Amino acid sequence: MSLSFPPFTKAIKWLLIINGVIFLVTALAGHTAVGREITTLFALIPVMVTHGYVYQVVTYAFLHSGLGHILFNMLALWMFGSQFEMDWGTQRFLEFYFFCVIGAALSTIAVSYAGLLGLSPLVPTVGSSGGIYGILLAFGIIYADREIMLFPFPFTIKAKYFVIGLVFIAVYMSISGPAGVAYVAHLGGLVF
Repeated sequence: MSLSFPPFTKAIKWLLIINGVIFLVTALAGHTAVGREITTLFALIPVMVTHGYVYQVVTYAFLHSGLGHILFNMLALWMFGSQFEMDWGTQRFLEFYFFCVIGAALSTIAVSYAGLLGLSPLVPTVGSSGGIYGILLAFGIIYADREIMLFPFPFTIKAKYFVIGLVFIAVYMSISGPAGVAYVAHLGGLVF
């Protein structure tokens, strides 16, 4: 078994840097008035999107709710997204990533206005998980038989089974998970 890491491709490197800088700024702002204003202006809040803050369907993907949230999202972006950037090129990869991010946002808005799964149009959503889940599904389809090591566990699993497991977890958590977590955005990224 070999352990190899993907390269830091151009778009991946810039997405990691931008997300990291924004996370530091928001962490420093914390629960101050500035921190609340950043969330209000840039998180995905469906009622605000329908009142003209359309840019939130993209900006929410650059905000994260905690250190674990950003670390897991950025690790998945690097580990799986760099393969697509190498295969497709920077522009096509970014188009795909932001297509999934926007699709996840639109799914979240639709479900919140439909009143399904306990979502409210007033609840903010943050994180790049919708885009990440889109990348993971594409990886599971295109590289279905590629082996993935589930660090820190010392065994591998084929990409298709890994993604199937993630889909089942996302569906289960969106139905029965804690309110306020963006499981619908995960599913929206998968669908788009």
